Amino acid sequence: MNVLYKGLAEQIRHAIPDIERTVQHILRTWPQVRKQSDEQDVYLDSVALNLHSFYSGIERLFELVARRMD
Repeated sequence: MNVLYKGLAEQIRHAIPDIERTVQHILRTWPQVRKQSDEQDVYLDSVALNLHSFYSGIERLFELVARRMD
């Protein structure tokens, strides 16, 4: 495999655990959003922020691939 692609693959492998942790946090917090409580908005804000982090992380990976492939 080309050195460029090996480096790209390593960067992707390094980013995956962070994205997985974000998903796990969303999955732990989401059930709290569905409960009716005074803190429901706090949990919803947490889920929204983590969803944004998830999509930003995926977007960074796609940008990285696009830059390396061009």
